[in-house]
Amino acid sequence: MGSPRKIERIALGDQVYEAIKERILDQAYAPGEKLNVDGLVRELEVSSTPIREALSRLVAEGLVRAEPFIGFATAPLPDQRYYEDVYSFRAVIEPWAAAEAARRGLGAEVIQALRGEVAIMTAGPPSREYQSHRAFTEADDRFHRIIMQAAGNQVALKSYDDLRFHLHISRLYLSREQDVGLTHQEHLAIVDALEAGDAAAAAEAMRRHLKGSYRRLIE
Repeated sequence: MGSPRKIERIALGDQVYEAIKERILDQAYAPGEKLNVDGLVRELEVSSTPIREALSRLVAEGLVRAEPFIGFATAPLPDQRYYEDVYSFRAVIEPWAAAEAARRGLGAEVIQALRGEVAIMTAGPPSREYQSHRAFTEADDRFHRIIMQAAGNQVALKSYDDLRFHLHISRLYLSREQDVGLTHQEHLAIVDALEAGDAAAAAEAMRRHLKGSYRRLIE
């Protein structure tokens, strides 16, 4: 009897986490807005325990801030310098990872997984609402993480994971029009080079994709 109750509680926590994250990314809660636990309890009609658990997860991801004696608030939007720093980091580590992955060789299942993520991203143009954009963003995150993992360097993978930059880039995606066709072409070029085992081409395709993403989102 204990297991079903535990599973239900975990599912509830996940639902609360997603509900609050959606409101933050859609800016129903404005950047810097105070998040009152009692108010969230009334709004979401749950107890304070899953609320606090969800807020703690969002603090770890950088979407919420916790201040002693003050409480929780949505994180302010990152400034231009943050995004420039993120893309500078990515421009170093991701072309290297793509080249390493190509040198090591990717099996058919990994190539299929990458193509599957591209298919999800191009299934339909995402709107400027998080629920519509969620599948696109999560598929993009998985695509890049698969390549980082395939590079075989656990330290590099952890550094990549710790940034959690896809969540913050989502805040830009949701406010700016995106050319899904260009993103599709760039991702497929990366997969083609990886499938061919061409390290130089994989690195260059990743570099072009990151430059294109930077132009579309940051400049």
